[in-house]
Amino acid sequence: MKWSQFFSTSIGKKLLVGATGFFLCSFVLVHLVGNLQLLYNDNGEAFNTYAAFMGHNHLIQFIAWGLKIVILVHAIIALQLTFSNRSARPVRYAVNPGNQTSSWFSRQMAIMGSILLIFIIIHLKDFWFKFHYGDVPTETYNGVELKNLYYTVQVAFKELWLVVLYVIGMIALSFHLVHGFKSACQTFGLNHVKYNGLLNFIGVWIFGIAIPVGFAIIPVIIYLK
Repeated sequence: MKWSQFFSTSIGKKLLVGATGFFLCSFVLVHLVGNLQLLYNDNGEAFNTYAAFMGHNHLIQFIAWGLKIVILVHAIIALQLTFSNRSARPVRYAVNPGNQTSSWFSRQMAIMGSILLIFIIIHLKDFWFKFHYGDVPTETYNGVELKNLYYTVQVAFKELWLVVLYVIGMIALSFHLVHGFKSACQTFGLNHVKYNGLLNFIGVWIFGIAIPVGFAIIPVIIYLK
């Protein structure tokens, strides 16, 4: 397949959505590991050290900007597929028509994906933009002065509406990952009777449940402290 066909054909778009989806799955896993450091009882030292490394390492920053592009590409092409599927024949990306659960998830993908995109924009504004361009206080640990993003997060999650928004965003993420991971596996032909059990476990229990719950409990715990 030529490169131009990835953007002009249904099959190419499905492959791009699946590939970018796999990349984003790996990102949310790494991102959760970093964010869980917010729960350490160390006055923010672990999280602020992590944030400083992520924010100043040139390779990480290059990947971060690439990530933003990947998110846009994933969202735009997925919406294109959704609208084209509804206006023409129902060719969804790698959905088994005989599986009613998958079909139901598929019907919610545009809605959940849109909620998730709005959540990502708010999340970037509240934390990423403030960290890089806003007025974030500093804290000194072992003689090293770091931006205290930990404090910014603690203050933000004392607002109940923001905690509720994050929980809703993680519900949308759960729906999106459950269907998206399975669909991407089908798109790339990874399904096999020997591995379907493992793939379902990873897709449902790890990406669909464990990761969204892990993200959601952070603002809830901070709010309840």
